[in-house]
Amino acid sequence: MSTVLAHIQDHEAIELTRELIRIPSFLWRESAIGHWLAAWMSERGYDVELQAVPLRDGSLTHQSIGILRGEGKGPSLMLCGHTDTSDWHGDVFRRDQWRFDPFGGEIDDGMIYGLGALNMKAGLASMLIAAEALRRSNMRLKGDLIIACVVAETGGGVGALHLIEGGCRPDYCIVAEAGNLDLGLISVGYVQGKIRVLGEFKHRVPYVNPIEKAAQVIDAFSPSYVQIPRRQDGGWLRYQPHPLIPGFPSMAIRDIEHYQDVTTIAFDLRIIPGMTEDTAREDMRARLEAIKSADPDFAYELLIPQSDQQPNMPAREATPLDSPLVRELIAAHKQVAGVEPRVGAGHRIGATADTCHFKGVGVACVEYGPGFIPIWPMVDECVSIDQVVAATKALALTAEALLT
Repeated sequence: MSTVLAHIQDHEAIELTRELIRIPSFLWRESAIGHWLAAWMSERGYDVELQAVPLRDGSLTHQSIGILRGEGKGPSLMLCGHTDTSDWHGDVFRRDQWRFDPFGGEIDDGMIYGLGALNMKAGLASMLIAAEALRRSNMRLKGDLIIACVVAETGGGVGALHLIEGGCRPDYCIVAEAGNLDLGLISVGYVQGKIRVLGEFKHRVPYVNPIEKAAQVIDAFSPSYVQIPRRQDGGWLRYQPHPLIPGFPSMAIRDIEHYQDVTTIAFDLRIIPGMTEDTAREDMRARLEAIKSADPDFAYELLIPQSDQQPNMPAREATPLDSPLVRELIAAHKQVAGVEPRVGAGHRIGATADTCHFKGVGVACVEYGPGFIPIWPMVDECVSIDQVVAATKALALTAEALLT
């Protein structure tokens, strides 16, 4: 048995997942869990920083970073996970349909249930117990092991960006997102925003009805989450298809609001490497201008990003297969599971992660974590106990290989 595996007990990551579920941590309201995690790591001797993360509405939330210091003679590794859970207007998604207490951390038939179980408190627990195994082993680390419990990934990665702005530059990073234990080399990005269709507000005819005009926008950008053809192939986007992300880019209309003389359409455009927020804005504006040229009564405003609070997520290229990080994680997974992991976009194809921000500053970064996502968002969110345990061991083995 590996030295580090001798210091892992299967129940630890399971119980820690349950304990984290019991701490509510809705997006933008993560200070309680940030303080809890800082205390947990401090009690075990990590070098801990509790970071106050300023939000764009003027408020603060908190994230915790723990470090096991190495000798400075080798590469550093960061295990990263986000503390925010899904937030549906301040509550749990379809709470009335849950069979289990969203904050109970209950176990049933090999699954742990609760809000954030899948996304991504199981990943956090796996990271923390993997780090504990290295600490308990008393192995000399050549480089630092950084445990980053960041805020607001579902808010555009605000916590990861704050960490980067503070100068954090590990050599390697594993983001322990729910990926069914696939090794994610690449993710899509997203450009989210709003189209405000302008009209008139009166109870006489004729008048310009923005609701009717908005129907043209929906037609122009539908159908939902079907690959959009390139401009030269009859579509409206400029891009080169990516072999690891088939079926993308794609887009969906996510929400519609109407008040008086304005109908507002919220959209989510999933982008691939080579596309940017700026190119997406230009291409969308050209599409809207085409509607305007055919209908002189059509007026609009294009707002990207969707709010000052939430940035968009860029699309980055794949981490190379020959990276030591990839090589060691494949070997670790094979040792734990008996088979090699699926490598590429994997189970998370179409999803985003904080990997995009770390890659953007030159960090070799991948996604690997416990949890199969059958549908999202989901009632009775849950994660497999077996995957939590396997992820913990694979992360510990990878850290051992890279740092010792």
